[in-house]
Amino acid sequence: MKYVETVNIWNASDEEIAALQPGQWVRAGTNGPRGQWCGLKKISGVKVVAWFCNRKTKRGYYEYFNALRNYAKRT
Repeated sequence: MKYVETVNIWNASDEEIAALQPGQWVRAGTNGPRGQWCGLKKISGVKVVAWFCNRKTKRGYYEYFNALRNYAKRT
C-alpha cells in the first residue's frame, strides 16, 4: 500500500482509517494539527496519533511515536 496525501481523520471513512499505515500524515479537521498515524486499537477502536505539535526534540519525537505505536498494537 502506498502512502496517500494527508488524511483528515475526522471525515475519513472506516475503510480509509483501516487502510492507513503507521507513519501516514493525518490532520484533525481541515486546518487542524498534523500528526502521524500510529494505529487503531483493535478492541476499543481508539485512533492513535502522534501529534507533531507534541514533540520536544527530533529524537524525543521518535521515542514518542514509537511509544504510541506500541500502545496502538496492544489490544
